[in-house]
Amino acid sequence: METGNIEFKRAIYLHNANNLNKTTIDYKLENSLEFINEPLFTEIIRLEQDNGFHDRSRDFDYWLYFRDETNWQRCARTGLAKTKHCNLFEGNISRELNLTTTTSKGKNFETPHHLVIVQSNDLQISLTVDIFKDFYITKKEILKYFIKDHNTKHGITKKSL
Repeated sequence: METGNIEFKRAIYLHNANNLNKTTIDYKLENSLEFINEPLFTEIIRLEQDNGFHDRSRDFDYWLYFRDETNWQRCARTGLAKTKHCNLFEGNISRELNLTTTTSKGKNFETPHHLVIVQSNDLQISLTVDIFKDFYITKKEILKYFIKDHNTKHGITKKSL
């Protein structure tokens, strides 16, 4: 699929009933055979409410973890910020920059690498995750219009789930 002539990959995740925690929700990939060759999509993802302790410049409502490690804290993650569209969040998967200087907490700096758009009619049921590989818009106004165009062309409805 494409938005603004930029290709993206979409995966649909369904709620995993094994998770009993109220601040996190685990999801399992619905069509696992389609995305085996795409390393950005993992079999299991976790949506976690932001607790306000992350060292970030933006206010995130949720954090999305891709289960690519044995410990959730080492997994690839993205903060999900609200957009003007109902039930639509945006974020990015970052890559680390190994510089001689580090952050005040001793961690490497990060730079946005892949744009992530997450949609859901009901977070307790499913998530639709769209990843624009090797693409991220740094200008907020352009990103706002890009998300609006994406939602118009590829927004989810109850029929699509």
